[in-house]
Amino acid sequence: DDVIRDNSYWNDRGISDETLNNFEGGIFEKGRMKNRYTFPIFDKNKKLIGVSGRYIYNIDRESRIPKWKHIGEKSKWQYPTYFNCEILKEKDFVIIVESIGDMLSLWEAGYQNVLVSFGLDLSFALINSIIKYDLSKIILAFNNDENLAGNLASQKCYKKLLKFFDQEQIQLHLPTKNDFGE
Repeated sequence: DDVIRDNSYWNDRGISDETLNNFEGGIFEKGRMKNRYTFPIFDKNKKLIGVSGRYIYNIDRESRIPKWKHIGEKSKWQYPTYFNCEILKEKDFVIIVESIGDMLSLWEAGYQNVLVSFGLDLSFALINSIIKYDLSKIILAFNNDENLAGNLASQKCYKKLLKFFDQEQIQLHLPTKNDFGE
């Protein structure tokens, strides 16, 4: 009841209402997710297991406000498999990105076979999800940051995936700019 269905933050970044309405998000005006466009994180049975929210106002460099805030056991999240599990099976490959914002940009561009790592590492729940779908190709597409964090994390995650998949199945494809939103 505390969620405002206002998509203007994402609309201004090129994400349509049609894409956003798939994920049942909105803005909180109070509480721990105040001033964040927040997405519910569901398990496969649509049980709410967490939330992830993007701060919708400009953040000063000196501010301690995190751009993204997560509540719940992030290590158990397999997002957005509740919404795209059939698409993953059909496409037979997955693109793994750092944030929901990256996922939304790809979804908007027609790539719905995406999983979100919620940072610079791959949880075992996410790896198990990839194994379960028996995908032939895994594309790591973390951010192409100036500080090289996404680049280095992609290489680390590539090595982690080699424990479970053949080298031919895993590819690194960083965005040509900082992230897919750009």
